[in-house]
Amino acid sequence: MKENRSILLPFATIVFVVLMLGALHWGWFNPFFFGAEHAQVQGIDYFAVPKSYLNLQERRSIYDSWGGAAYGPHSTWYLAHPAFSVFVASWFSFFSPWTSYWLFILFSLLIMAYCGYLIAAATSNIVHKRLSYFILLCAFPTFWLLYVGNMHAPLVLALTLILLAIYGFTYGQNDQQARNKLMAGLLISFFSKPIVLLLLPLFLLMKETRRTTIKAILIYAAVSFIFIADPLLNPQGMGLTKLGNLVLDFDFIKEHMNIYKNQFVLNEYMKDNSIHWLNLIAQSDYKLMHIDVFSLPVFIETILGKELSSAIYKIPIYLGFVLSFGVALISDKKIRLESTLLLVMALSLTFFLSYNTVWEYQFTSALPVVALLPILKGKDVFYKKYISMMFIVGLLFCMPTFYFLVHNGNFQSTTALTLIRFNRIVPALFLFVVMIIQVIAAVKKYGDLREVKKISLRPEKFFFG
Repeated sequence: MKENRSILLPFATIVFVVLMLGALHWGWFNPFFFGAEHAQVQGIDYFAVPKSYLNLQERRSIYDSWGGAAYGPHSTWYLAHPAFSVFVASWFSFFSPWTSYWLFILFSLLIMAYCGYLIAAATSNIVHKRLSYFILLCAFPTFWLLYVGNMHAPLVLALTLILLAIYGFTYGQNDQQARNKLMAGLLISFFSKPIVLLLLPLFLLMKETRRTTIKAILIYAAVSFIFIADPLLNPQGMGLTKLGNLVLDFDFIKEHMNIYKNQFVLNEYMKDNSIHWLNLIAQSDYKLMHIDVFSLPVFIETILGKELSSAIYKIPIYLGFVLSFGVALISDKKIRLESTLLLVMALSLTFFLSYNTVWEYQFTSALPVVALLPILKGKDVFYKKYISMMFIVGLLFCMPTFYFLVHNGNFQSTTALTLIRFNRIVPALFLFVVMIIQVIAAVKKYGDLREVKKISLRPEKFFFG
């Protein structure tokens, strides 16, 4: 059976990738997605990416996605780090819109395949090696990522590198290689989508990751400051004085810098490069109740028919933050690092649980977690007996949503919307809960309050100890 699986997996992966590419052109997968059946959204997240660099060449804001000559038939708002526009988007800006789109699809597909390769390299088990490619490439969120052309694949790579870095520290691989992976993962996320900011408290507490994390933060801060302060890179900047007065006025940011509340009209504050960071605040309490939004807040409030406090949904983040300190108290190195890796996986899922506006393609960032689970089972981790269950549940991320069951009926009803979102939200919540319970159990069993003394408040001990 093992030999059959090792033969069938590469064949199934190739067939599905070919089907995906064909479906992008001929629409074979359209019945699985509301956006493909009822809206013209192919490439909608992509065209603003090369347009951002073309804007910069014309001395226009990188974020003025709809200013000047149009690039492509439609677009959403560009929101990545301004450095991404210069260092990545520029490569694709010299082609016609649809040629550029297809090139970016191949670029994203290669990144996803590379993620599979990196995870496969962590095991000698041939089935697990080939399974890693299958999970990363043969998933409906991966297809939707390619369809809308979002630049989310670099974040998937960043999370893959970070997971493998902690894996390397845990199982005695070359520490320098692990540090290099961690550095690359942090920087790739920082300069595309900074979701790994949630991991920083944990990484600053762990002695294996602390120095690398501090170096990455310093590089990030220096480059980011250049893109804020240099008029050539921030041609429609509001100026440091005005930015300084604005940056802590959260109420103003939420009221005047939310793209949805502004009905997609950009004001001067939203054309400053700082919007890359401030948008996280602007949308922090806003819920977009749309069929294509797959977040726990929207899932629950659709069922209840009423809005709850946004603070409730931040509980997973707060819990992860508290457990970061708890994990640091575990004296047994192997258990501490295994707990660190488990907590990293759990924290990567909090985006789906705590952030309000989550699109289906963003579930590709959960695929490296799923692909790594069988490999971890072979390492006899302390939560080994739960891995098979987590893996089976995690495979639901790869499956299509249940939209195809209701797309010919009333797909906007509460029942239909709940069904459509079920196998995205429920697996994410289930995996998070199981992982967090296991981390809590490890902290309770192995935590040692004497370790507090080793997390010294002296700067030289904390940063270099």
